[in-house]
Amino acid sequence: MLAFITVVSSALALASSVTADFIPAGSAAHFFSTQNSSLVFAPLAAASGAILVAALPGDGSSDDITALYPLDGSGVPTQIAYGDFCITANGVVPESSSQVLYVAECDSTDPAQFWTLNADPPTVSNADGNCITLGRPANGVSVVLDFCNDVLENKQLWIPKPISA
Repeated sequence: MLAFITVVSSALALASSVTADFIPAGSAAHFFSTQNSSLVFAPLAAASGAILVAALPGDGSSDDITALYPLDGSGVPTQIAYGDFCITANGVVPESSSQVLYVAECDSTDPAQFWTLNADPPTVSNADGNCITLGRPANGVSVVLDFCNDVLENKQLWIPKPISA
């Protein structure tokens, strides 16, 4: 009986650590900062090279630059797009003068454009162990790439909310 309870407890612990699919593939979402719940991250413009900034969320329409699309949904590596532009870490170095994230033309073969939307804690991370980070929670502030860690975690928490059609 004790062995059965141990197996069931282990299975439940494993199941609870699996990332939930909270954003369906191809659905638009706003990514709200937990530091300031009125802010989301978004490109400054719909153009290649536009930096990522903290912004007030838009209306969710097709023209809403703050409505971003995790192309493959959450819980798996995915590109996060607005139109033909994806968030990229190409050439971005954490804790350097080139740590500001930006968008570039989407390229499904570029690993620097792939992000995982994690459920617990709700971070957006890349394969290199870096997270999308907001140093100062104010409108227009640049969003940067930094190391995912407990010290910075409060600056790296984003609550994605699907946008209803």
